[in-house]
Amino acid sequence: MLKHFFLLTLKGIRHRPIRGWLTILGIVIGIMLVVIILALSSGIQSAVSQQITQFGSNLIIIFPGKETNPFAGLLGNQKFKEQDIRDLTHIDGVKFSVPAEAEAFNVEHQGETKSVMVQAAPWKEMIEVFDASQGVKLLEGRWPRDDSVNEIIVGYLTASILFQNPIRVGDVITVKSKRMTVVGILSEIGNQQDDNAIDVSLELFQNISGARGSVRSAMLKVEDGADVDLVAKQVRYQLSKQNEVEDFAVLTPDKASRIVGSVLQVVELVLIIIALISLVVGAVGIMNTMYTSVLERTKQIGVMKAIGANSDAILTLFLIESGMIGLVGGVIGIVFGVFVAYLIGVISESLGVGGLFSFAALDFFGLLVILVITFITGIVSGLLPARSAAKMEPAQALRYE
Repeated sequence: MLKHFFLLTLKGIRHRPIRGWLTILGIVIGIMLVVIILALSSGIQSAVSQQITQFGSNLIIIFPGKETNPFAGLLGNQKFKEQDIRDLTHIDGVKFSVPAEAEAFNVEHQGETKSVMVQAAPWKEMIEVFDASQGVKLLEGRWPRDDSVNEIIVGYLTASILFQNPIRVGDVITVKSKRMTVVGILSEIGNQQDDNAIDVSLELFQNISGARGSVRSAMLKVEDGADVDLVAKQVRYQLSKQNEVEDFAVLTPDKASRIVGSVLQVVELVLIIIALISLVVGAVGIMNTMYTSVLERTKQIGVMKAIGANSDAILTLFLIESGMIGLVGGVIGIVFGVFVAYLIGVISESLGVGGLFSFAALDFFGLLVILVITFITGIVSGLLPARSAAKMEPAQALRYE
């Protein structure tokens, strides 16, 4: 019996392809969003955690603006006094402070000019952070000798692909009309910001930009064995005494991970709400399609009842049809969702952010639950039209025009 019901259901859907696929599309969109979230959420959290901890677990990051919105302070051009940052080394547990600057400058190499992000910090501290905390190594060349010489380090992508002619150790490039010698090229770090940058000393940066005595951000290296959270509280208290930057953030790796996790949860919640709205729209579409189907097949219902089909059989037939519409939408939504998540993973990996998507990390039980939900959604949406069909009187149905 069920086999015949399924065959009749497929035949009914096949005879109404445009309406059927438009109805299924509403389910597909909602399910696709849910699947993308499921497929990427763990990878995003893992990738963000790796980016945060790549500088080590004993570094404190300081920047203008609120902790939940760092871009506002950075884009607002708020700056700390350099001396206020250097004075933080007097706090117990702070090994050294690294005042840092960054700005995009025009860089010329062999007649070709590009806009490149130039990052700056004192060489001694920068080298220790890079070498010890982050594990960044030089691919070629050496570190600059001191802060006063016109020597720079070039990021991996800046050296290899940014210019038509790759930058080599020993090349002389011009940064905002100042000639500098490339003495080292960094190995690939894995994120666009560092791989596409040029690193210079803070003294050299200030000579180029003409701005002295202020810095955009800072890093603090905490001594081994010291309580990072306690040091961060002392840093916040000390910086609260300065008058240059009213709102500032003092982030430890753990706190940054928690903030990112909270932001991702909000994003996931918003996307899930959008997906649920799409699912509701799809359910309304299924109901509308099934009511139309009942009207179109009134005579068929009359014939079926006249040859012995009871109300339960008619009810089952239409419920299976509505459930199948929901199920097909769920299957297509899962396939497209996984495919889009895979594409996002491939694109992000090409941009230097790996590990966002993995087939091994897919929650197959969760995908099965989604299919069950879409099938049930289809059945519930088709319940009223199916009852309407089941209650039809054979004689009236046969006379229907």
